[in-house]
Amino acid sequence: MSKNEEQVIKKTIIIEASPEVVFKAITDPQELTNWFPDQAILEPRVGGKMKFSFYKDPNNKQRDMDYFPEGTIIEFIQDKKITYTWVHPNIPDFPKTTVTWELEGIENNKTRLYLVHTGFNEKSSEKKMLEDHDAGWSYFLNELEKYCRNSK
Repeated sequence: MSKNEEQVIKKTIIIEASPEVVFKAITDPQELTNWFPDQAILEPRVGGKMKFSFYKDPNNKQRDMDYFPEGTIIEFIQDKKITYTWVHPNIPDFPKTTVTWELEGIENNKTRLYLVHTGFNEKSSEKKMLEDHDAGWSYFLNELEKYCRNSK
């Protein structure tokens, strides 16, 4: 593998809620803070800004410092898909990455959610960032699934 080959995080989960419920949970700042960041800014339109605030949590080893990922929405399809850039201005050498959430309605009013986070390289400085984000997405997708299931 070349040192510059892009690394990708891919996750798929089934959520017991409609795509409309799930989409609102991932795009409405007030809903987002129930399962994801401590504070959220998300302007639901192409060109809109996204900024999440995750504060240090002594009970969570993944949250050993404050994190403030931010970006710009580059794709927005109501109840189906949102894509935004994702950078960490307070983390040196963090690459400009992209997060895509894609929703597919399936039987019994459920949603198959695909999350893809691209833009990491195989450089050693990015390998830990990739691993941390991979673990973080697994944790937060589980939180999203529980939140949507309970708010139907």
